[in-house]
Amino acid sequence: MTARLDSEVERFCGGFYRNLTSSPLEPGDPFYVPLLERTELASSDPVLSLLHCIQWQESESVQLFSGFRGTGKSTELRRLSRELRRAGHLVVLCDMEDYLNLSMPVDVSDFLVAVAGAFGEELKEPDLLGEDPSRLSYWDRFRNFCGTKVKLEELNIEGVKLGLKEDPDFKQEIQERMRGHLGALVVDVRDFMAECVLKLRERHGDEKKIILLLDSIEHLRGTSRNAGEVHASLENLFSGHPDKLRFRSMHVVYTVPPWLKVRAPGMEGEFDGGELLPCLKVRDRDGSPFRAGIGALTEVLRKRGDWQRLLEDRERLERIILASGGYLRDLFRIVQSLLRLTAQRGRLPADDEIISLGIADVRNDYLPISREDAGWLAQVMKTHRAELPTADSLADLARFFDTHLVLCYRNGEEWFDVHPLVQERVQQHVDTTNGKPTRA
Repeated sequence: MTARLDSEVERFCGGFYRNLTSSPLEPGDPFYVPLLERTELASSDPVLSLLHCIQWQESESVQLFSGFRGTGKSTELRRLSRELRRAGHLVVLCDMEDYLNLSMPVDVSDFLVAVAGAFGEELKEPDLLGEDPSRLSYWDRFRNFCGTKVKLEELNIEGVKLGLKEDPDFKQEIQERMRGHLGALVVDVRDFMAECVLKLRERHGDEKKIILLLDSIEHLRGTSRNAGEVHASLENLFSGHPDKLRFRSMHVVYTVPPWLKVRAPGMEGEFDGGELLPCLKVRDRDGSPFRAGIGALTEVLRKRGDWQRLLEDRERLERIILASGGYLRDLFRIVQSLLRLTAQRGRLPADDEIISLGIADVRNDYLPISREDAGWLAQVMKTHRAELPTADSLADLARFFDTHLVLCYRNGEEWFDVHPLVQERVQQHVDTTNGKPTRA
């Protein structure tokens, strides 16, 4: 039977569904739940660790912040921004997805141009520098740099920002032309950033710390054809050029993918700090339910809608939470699937059949899993480590992390597990090979 679109059930399901947004939240948002600030959920708060480093470093610092997409990293960056502003500092938050081509390899040259361009644009905000006709954007400055210092007058660099993000040929040409002039470009970018810092201090006072937060860099992942090349370029950017990512009298936080520290162990030692935002643990390593995590996600859902009206009892809710693995985006996706199915049937609460269908709907997005992948994933399930089988396996590791087949948790030390939605399927694959994983 088709549900009436104006029915009470449809209105309830539609309102709940719309509230399950995974967009970044400001700390004061009605939907925001301060999960990281609860000691029963996390042994340390990565945001406070970032904050302390900035507060305690005298003049400048560079830190890395990693986390799985959809775990609330952008929301927590906004909490960091709020706390820094409360302390009287100047914060510039840039979403680098607006400036980087996420499907192409990144080079230190075009990355620095994008960072300087983004920083300059954000300074136009009234509480920073506002519109200043005497101040060149870095896009204009880069055009002058190419025409005078590097002698690239013939390079078509009109619309540098748009070209770097939208035109792969332009981006590649910039990378090739800059290879012999990287030192000069680094100096030019640093001079621009230093001039901006000087203007900020002239307007706001010398005692202010200047902090640049660069979000969404970890979204770089390429396509099926060039993913390995893109991942390798991101690794080279941070492990091969850490010195070029520092700016005088500025504190910078770069977001990076969680696989980076696995692929380049010890890399964080080149920076002033590195923090990981894990998934919220809903099971311990031995598989037993983690009540504090389940309770916290119950509160998250309660703020979005009346889960008791949808599910009636807590047992059904816990089934959904455990199936999500503590990955917020999948928890929301499962509930959204339940809401669609419930609205179609036109009655509340959702019964066990609908719960199963809703979970299966999200599970299907992770399938099929090849036997080769299942072998490696089975090792993660057994050891709770995400070790690379070979040095050439970066693309596979990044894919498992980017697609959330492997999730990261922390209670003292970091540990990994396969997403609960596919654990049974992984085990089935391994069983068909007589318990011998196909990937060592």
